[in-house]
Amino acid sequence: MPPPWPEPVAVMIGGLGQGGSERQLYSFLAGCDRRRWEPLVFASGALGFWEAPIRALGIPVVLLQGNPLAKMRQFRTAVAAAGIRCFFSWSSYTNGYALALAGTGSHCIGSFRNAQFADLPHRLRCLWIWVSLAGLTAVVCNSAETQAQVARQCSPRLRVVFVPNAVEVPPSELVAAWRDHWRKRLGLSLDTVLVLGAGRLVPQKCFSRFIDVIAQVIQRHGQAVYAVIAGEDHGCLPALQAHVAQLGLVGRIEFLGAVPDARELMAAADIFLLSSDYEGMPNVVLEAMAAGVPCVATPVNGLGGVIESGSSGLVAEAEASDLAQHVAMLAADSGLRQAMGARGRARIATNHQPDRIIRGLWALCEAQAKPSMGDASAASDIRRPGFLARRRRDVHR
Repeated sequence: MPPPWPEPVAVMIGGLGQGGSERQLYSFLAGCDRRRWEPLVFASGALGFWEAPIRALGIPVVLLQGNPLAKMRQFRTAVAAAGIRCFFSWSSYTNGYALALAGTGSHCIGSFRNAQFADLPHRLRCLWIWVSLAGLTAVVCNSAETQAQVARQCSPRLRVVFVPNAVEVPPSELVAAWRDHWRKRLGLSLDTVLVLGAGRLVPQKCFSRFIDVIAQVIQRHGQAVYAVIAGEDHGCLPALQAHVAQLGLVGRIEFLGAVPDARELMAAADIFLLSSDYEGMPNVVLEAMAAGVPCVATPVNGLGGVIESGSSGLVAEAEASDLAQHVAMLAADSGLRQAMGARGRARIATNHQPDRIIRGLWALCEAQAKPSMGDASAASDIRRPGFLARRRRDVHR
């Protein structure tokens, strides 16, 4: 029987910028049963877009500062001050903070959200993989492929589970309103086919391939196709703009930068194109499918369990010519787009239902280790009235 007080849980993420992982974190926190759990969010990198929404939930956010060792010390001190016995790392590069809790008997849950450990530093990657696994008691992977990769690298005693990303399916009338708003804002006619790409402008997303695909599709369909790329620039924008100019596509491909809610823009699209070299489970594809938009995607990790190619979307080879063939087929057939989009939307509603997935994630926190004999006094202290409130104030001083 659960105790009658909410138990504190430390949740760690690298930063709170505007990304799919951060949106997943917000859904996780918003779905928390606050009678059972009391989350405290730590960020090891910069704060950003999602800080305010998380604070609006009444959840504190602590920014760790200094060099990596200083951050580890701050984290251990804050966790001890708050009486926290459970740590949930939201990304592979924050899993290493579990080592800061060595000897405390804490239950440490890690996460992997990219294939082939691709979000860990390439230099000394074997060491980074060890660091990201060494202090954990359980691991969450958001694709079956990543689960298999992680399982091959860790001890059989470490529990490795697959939990897919959660996505809400918006009501049809809301999708229609979003579509109308964004198509008017973009100045699109009813017969213009909008191809959308979304994500951080980083090499991994390979938006240069996206541009090459659009160039080939426009050659076939002329004025009927228009493309938009939405996402925060991480140094790639000048080269991408130069590539657009070189191909004579200025005015046919637009860069929007980061948008407040990409789900609304998704609804305006007729086709969503994922051109990435690798992913974990790409949240943008889930969001496009939830809006009823058919997707054409490279065969990145995680999509095998999301898109049934030819039915609820199209998975193509990573060459621009193959992707362009699939995009062109959809651009020429509105009936096919509508049918494929409807099947994709139904698939998301069935397999990525937020309540069930979020409950499963919080259930992982139940397997907390019992306090050691040396921690018995601290464990009894956190049950005293007002202890957590005082400790929260200490953490933020």
